[in-house]
Amino acid sequence: MREPVTYSVVIPVYNDEQMLYDTYKRLKRIIPPIGENYELIFVNDNSTDRSADMLRVFCAADIRVRAIHFASSFGYEAAIAAGAEHASGEQKIVMEVSDRFRSVSAGLQGASPFYVVRAKEGFTHSPLWDFAPESAAC
Repeated sequence: MREPVTYSVVIPVYNDEQMLYDTYKRLKRIIPPIGENYELIFVNDNSTDRSADMLRVFCAADIRVRAIHFASSFGYEAAIAAGAEHASGEQKIVMEVSDRFRSVSAGLQGASPFYVVRAKEGFTHSPLWDFAPESAAC
């Protein structure tokens, strides 16, 4: 039987093959030191590049990775909604692969467990990124 998941990280994906692997590696460095069980849910919004192939490889190599593949492009909001619907974690976190925006969501005291903070390029600092030294291996 699978252990209960504390954190579900939902990552919408659309033609992000250039940055997808680096995002995956970084998340793998950030989350384990926290010491809680987690899952990574990538939602592919019908990408036309090799993003879907990369996600299949991640899923085959890592039991904590799940992927949802849309047959048509439904957009960013639909990808987040699908990821949230399939998330089993007590806390849900949304992060973007794109370098244009980065999103962080956390179940803060008294806040909705699916509260999303979005910041534009030059994003406001997220303490989650502090956990990942650049030299750490995946």
